[in-house]
Amino acid sequence: MTSVNGTEADLENLRKDPPYPEKSSCILKCLLEKIGVVSNNKYSKVGFMTAVMPLVVTNTKKLMHMKTVSENCDKEVNHQHENPCFLGNEITTCIFKYAPELQFNKKVH
Repeated sequence: MTSVNGTEADLENLRKDPPYPEKSSCILKCLLEKIGVVSNNKYSKVGFMTAVMPLVVTNTKKLMHMKTVSENCDKEVNHQHENPCFLGNEITTCIFKYAPELQFNKKVH
């Protein structure tokens, strides 16, 4: 948040569906870097699998689903934006497309 002069309002935007405004997307990209889903300004399918492994390790069907999500996003994430912050939007849009159950802004019933 500090590097982009982010505010609480920028964090609140992350409760909505992507795409996010620039500052919110920058904050999200930073978070994705911290957990390894972004590495060297690129989506990391290995990092994604490492991040979700604790959620799926005991369920083979979910594990295979997340591997598919990882592969799909590896092919689909656009890294060509002038502003690398928009990688936060690209990655979350792709992940939520294939694994809506990972959306932290939705309540699961």
